[in-house]
Amino acid sequence: MDKIVHIGLTNDCGNLFCRIKINNGKLSITGVEGPKRNGDAMGSCGQIIMHQWGIKQFSDGWTINLMNQLRDIWDKWHLNDMRAGNTDQTKCLRDAGKYTGSDWYLWACEHLKKHGLYNNNGYVFGTKWLFEPLPKDVVDFLESLPESKITPAWC
Repeated sequence: MDKIVHIGLTNDCGNLFCRIKINNGKLSITGVEGPKRNGDAMGSCGQIIMHQWGIKQFSDGWTINLMNQLRDIWDKWHLNDMRAGNTDQTKCLRDAGKYTGSDWYLWACEHLKKHGLYNNNGYVFGTKWLFEPLPKDVVDFLESLPESKITPAWC
């Protein structure tokens, strides 16, 4: 899958687009707020998931719920081929909630040590990139998203 979605118009930057790619089961999502033809943008570009988008008008087929589902999937599954933890470690960290400090890796190591999972079944957290397969419902959701009816400036 390689698709571009146009979520809508933001309060400050104009059109907001996201590019969603799944290649060999690996998910990559990037976004751009107010793209310009020269490759620049009026707002942020790349991993724009870190802040609210301030949508003032949704594109056809988009709602706040659909946008929030995309944001949740982006946050959880982007770069699913670059996981620092195995299944048990990843679950433990997800159960702990979203970390907002400045050194996530240090926090994750300490959290896993506290729960006896830093060295789990012979795998030490963060020693290589692991692949976590995308669940079918995630793939189905992403495939169902309305594709952009307009071509972004960078295409």
